[in-house]
Amino acid sequence: MNSLLDWLAEMWQGFINWCYEILIFVLDAFLWLSLQVFEKMLQGFRFIFSTIDPPQFIQNGLGQFTALIPNDIGYLLSATGFDNALGIIGVGYTFRLTRKVLTLFQW
Repeated sequence: MNSLLDWLAEMWQGFINWCYEILIFVLDAFLWLSLQVFEKMLQGFRFIFSTIDPPQFIQNGLGQFTALIPNDIGYLLSATGFDNALGIIGVGYTFRLTRKVLTLFQW
């Protein structure tokens, strides 16, 4: 009788282990699938952004605009940290636009 119970316990444990391995396999498959979908989305965004031509003033460079600023105003702007503030504002707009694009303009 004990050998029958041991055999049943061993079979039950084998079944539980088999179910656990199936569950791990399914979870790994979902993880792999989500990574593949995410990679394809990133490749799509890269393709879309590569097809967009930059504006003309960026192609020519910003040096032509900064050359027109008088020296005293340029000193004032550099002393007040205007370049840092402009960079922070640019990062904020970039984050906001990226968030809108990635969430399909839901925000």
